Amino acid sequence: MRIKVVFIWFLFCTSLPTVAEVADTVLLPDVEVSVSRIAEPLTHQQMQVSVVDAHLMDVAQIQAPKDLASLVPNVHMPDYGAAMTSSIYIRGLGSRINDPVLTMVIDGVPLLDKNMYDHTMQDVKRIELLRGPQGSMYGRNSPGGVMEIRTFQPLDFTSQLIRGMVGYGTANDVQAQASVYRPETRSFGWGLAVRYHRTDGFYTNAFDGKRIDRGQQAGGRLVLDSRPTDEWRLTGTVSFDWLEQGAFPYADAETGRIDFNRPSEYGRLVLMPSIRAEYKHDGYRLLLSGSYQFMRDDMRMDQDYTRADIFTLNQKQHQHSASLDALLYAPKPCKWYEWTVGLNGFCKSNTMQAPVTFMREGIETLILANANRGIQTVFPSDSIEISNASLPIYSDFAFFNAGAAVYHQSHFRLGNWHINAGVRLDIEHTRMRYLSTADISYRFTMLMTDYQALHTEMRGVQSANYFQVLPRLAVSYNTWWATFYAYAAKGYRAGGYNPQIFSTITQNQVMNNLAADMGMHLKMTDARFSDVAITKYRPETDWTFELGAHFTPVDGLKIDLDAFYILCEDKQVTVFPNGKTTGRMMANAARARSWGTEVALQYRWTCSRWFGLLNLSYGFTDARFIDFNDGIGDYAGKFIPYAPQHTAHGLVMAGYSVGHKALNTISLSLKGEGIGRIYWKEQNDCWQPFYGLLAATLTLDWNYVQLQLWGRNLTATKYDVFYFRSMDNDFLQRGRPREWGATIHINI
Repeated sequence: MRIKVVFIWFLFCTSLPTVAEVADTVLLPDVEVSVSRIAEPLTHQQMQVSVVDAHLMDVAQIQAPKDLASLVPNVHMPDYGAAMTSSIYIRGLGSRINDPVLTMVIDGVPLLDKNMYDHTMQDVKRIELLRGPQGSMYGRNSPGGVMEIRTFQPLDFTSQLIRGMVGYGTANDVQAQASVYRPETRSFGWGLAVRYHRTDGFYTNAFDGKRIDRGQQAGGRLVLDSRPTDEWRLTGTVSFDWLEQGAFPYADAETGRIDFNRPSEYGRLVLMPSIRAEYKHDGYRLLLSGSYQFMRDDMRMDQDYTRADIFTLNQKQHQHSASLDALLYAPKPCKWYEWTVGLNGFCKSNTMQAPVTFMREGIETLILANANRGIQTVFPSDSIEISNASLPIYSDFAFFNAGAAVYHQSHFRLGNWHINAGVRLDIEHTRMRYLSTADISYRFTMLMTDYQALHTEMRGVQSANYFQVLPRLAVSYNTWWATFYAYAAKGYRAGGYNPQIFSTITQNQVMNNLAADMGMHLKMTDARFSDVAITKYRPETDWTFELGAHFTPVDGLKIDLDAFYILCEDKQVTVFPNGKTTGRMMANAARARSWGTEVALQYRWTCSRWFGLLNLSYGFTDARFIDFNDGIGDYAGKFIPYAPQHTAHGLVMAGYSVGHKALNTISLSLKGEGIGRIYWKEQNDCWQPFYGLLAATLTLDWNYVQLQLWGRNLTATKYDVFYFRSMDNDFLQRGRPREWGATIHINI
């Protein structure tokens, strides 16, 4: 007995894991969905909802939010170079930078910055992903949908649970997790979870022969869960996440080589305490949630992505955020009507330092070459000279966002007909304080024998207020085997500012000041990028119209169909200045439309000792610009970059209950994923063709231990996940190669 106890604690302390479902876990039924905030069976929802429970996460090897895209139609979450670039594309909506089109919520608390989205998940019992605008209930940054992640809570269990996981895979990829959930009494319990992950990486930098995407990550959370009275449940959570990784493995598109001479790295620390309260009395139900979110990150980038020593960026952020939400469910005044009302508020303060440093080669090619090109047309024998060995352009920012909202939803049940009407009033204030400086020592050979100091400073404040009315109207007809629905809804992405373009603006100002100091006037190649006002962009608004249906013809089978049309105004797109420039920016430069269709099928079955799962989906999106001219070209009618036209997924799992004391079950799963075509530029002259990936998992399950042998990209498909153009050069990021590994789980 003593040996058994020691062995169990050894497994716990060394993080041997499990993702198996727990028999005495009190899980919400699969037919309930929480994010709609009206209690309706999943098959009666007036929208498309993808639900992934712990068992499906286990079978499909879902370890992070971006992995969920391998199961959901028309959702694409590419692995772009670093954990801070958490780009999401849904039904043609999305962009590479700034605010997302999807809101991520963990245990009722929304993450207020997408830099937190890419994280390793632990002890997740259920993920719900709603496709389509959820603005009437969630407000900003949810025009594409909402992802709600719900984790294990101590009072979900009737007895103590110890979980663990350890895994090893290609590239010396090591993962370890451990957690314990202990209900001390029926009214109080606690939980503690920790995790660690490291990898040597896959991409080699030819400059130094080292892997550029190596990294490690650690995290955990403490949960206190209580029911002090029959009416109240209080849950407090403190979670943290720490990450250090090599980043931005961008290869030259012609040579296929990654060849940086400067470090490219990303580090992040996130701390998030939160509290949730639920109160029930006389038919009333009140949900309260509040959080404080701290994030500190540090990004270093070789911005020319080459062996040339031109310029680098070191961006540091120090962010404090808070959110509050109150949602009241009132007693039904009659059996055919129910309603909810809510209040929401948030604030976010972020200080950012983002100095761009020009090395000597950058000073020569990007500053002096441009300045002397014009001067030497008049004075062929003379030129401007700069003595700086390096030229830092310092940029300090202080961002502040605050908003408040009130929202309401009414639900009418008229026989088989259901009508849902909601509206949200959002008001938001946004502000940016900026200070950008540069100091050079220069001389004009025609007039000056000694070098002269020149200081450039840009200081000021930009601010804006936005007000949004976000309505939603949905109608459905329900039968015992099907639901048919239609809805129209508005969503929006928040407006903001472009710190990424300040180095270009300041660089242009340096050149203007230089010319003025010599009594000359310099004509800029692109005058737009000399005005700080261009850093501001407005909210993007989207109207979605959708027809769909849910079918449940037999037990265990669910089929979803839909067709949608999206009209986007003030579309936020990434714009680059002409020529060899250093910045990029978000601008309201376009109108766009997107239409498409989706189909999803899920079937779970058992037959004697056999059991299985079938999950199939397909999504098609045609997303194009209606109106977009960036001053370089007219792209009306062109496909929107980075959003895939086709997404196809298939997961098949079959298992057998051995029923032997040495082995309980054995199962094999195959997962296929197809994505493409993805256009990389507004010109639509280059793209990633449709490609397919294949993964497999063999699972052996004992009473307490589970062993998984897995492989990803088994066909060794070569594909690109990212492409961009910078300084007249083309760069891309290759997809991950074939991977193998093993994972052990334990559940005690």
